[in-house]
Amino acid sequence: MSVNSCFSQIVGFSRKEDLCVDGWDTSYLESSSGLFVDELPGMPQRWVNATGGNYDIWEKYTNAFENSINQFKIDVISEILKTKEPVRKNFIGDIGGKSFTTALSAADYHGLRVYSDIWGGSFNLRAVSIILNVTEAINLLIYDDYDLLYTIPITSQAGRPKYNSISAIQLPLGSQSQQGNNYYFLFQTTGEPYNNKLTCNCGGYKWCFDPINPCYRYSRDRWTEWCMAGGLSGSDLTIRDDWGTNREGQGLILHGDFDCNVMGILCSEHSNWSGDQIDNAIAYAVWYKTGSFLSTYILDSDEVDRPKLLGTEQWVNNIAYYEERYKLMIDFVAEHIETDRNECLKCKNPMGYKRSVQML
Repeated sequence: MSVNSCFSQIVGFSRKEDLCVDGWDTSYLESSSGLFVDELPGMPQRWVNATGGNYDIWEKYTNAFENSINQFKIDVISEILKTKEPVRKNFIGDIGGKSFTTALSAADYHGLRVYSDIWGGSFNLRAVSIILNVTEAINLLIYDDYDLLYTIPITSQAGRPKYNSISAIQLPLGSQSQQGNNYYFLFQTTGEPYNNKLTCNCGGYKWCFDPINPCYRYSRDRWTEWCMAGGLSGSDLTIRDDWGTNREGQGLILHGDFDCNVMGILCSEHSNWSGDQIDNAIAYAVWYKTGSFLSTYILDSDEVDRPKLLGTEQWVNNIAYYEERYKLMIDFVAEHIETDRNECLKCKNPMGYKRSVQML
């Protein structure tokens, strides 16, 4: 199988090798749900093998399986979004402002600390601007709580922000198995960074940084709904979590976007395809849709042979049955799936309106 996702072993192709069918691979018997394509009603393995065409039986299975997963994702999310909506709007923009007034005191390291525990969210860093009082080439070092993750060469231009485009880096914000993620964006300079601000501290929003009691709130800067960010400086990298944070960006601006993996509610490392009611319904939906695609491939094949001609009515009936069962599974999943599988979605207001604030 070539499906590169956590769906890859949701169903298998066959639980046993048939010596009359060539090309067997042991990966075909891997099924986390206990479902196998050749055990679909009306889908005998030798019959599929005998239909011929441009692809062998295992290529037909693989193509049908991959396409069924892609179609399932589209169909079920479309249904889910009829009753649920994103908790936060996706954000594209900057963490840190461009304006500054004075240079900060020199230190061994300067930079930003970013914290978030939003399960399913991610920050995609796409560029970095640096504001120093010197022109030089430096390295931006990105650490998590434990390791150096990335070293990114950037350059500065004395007295003004210098934009540096980089290859996009995706940084997960949180997961079910951990409290949250700290990221440290640090650099060393021969000069001094300027005191650009992280937020405007306006419109009722006040900058804050507290990983114990996270303070994600809406503000004009909008990234504040997704994470907390604070400027910091220090000398000993081994105790960087003890460096104090403040509202000054330490001359650093992060350009990127925040989003949430809505698809993560469908499939994760914690999916239980045989034991959980919703996960099992997802597995059945993929199983039935694979059968529908496979039957359609056979009917559309340029290869005309006796098994296909004699079985045309059966293949049509198969498709109708598979699609009916698939729709039932889609509806069940969309209606009953829990929004707490990650922090991307919430239930829509059943009254169909949002509360507004009346100005006095």
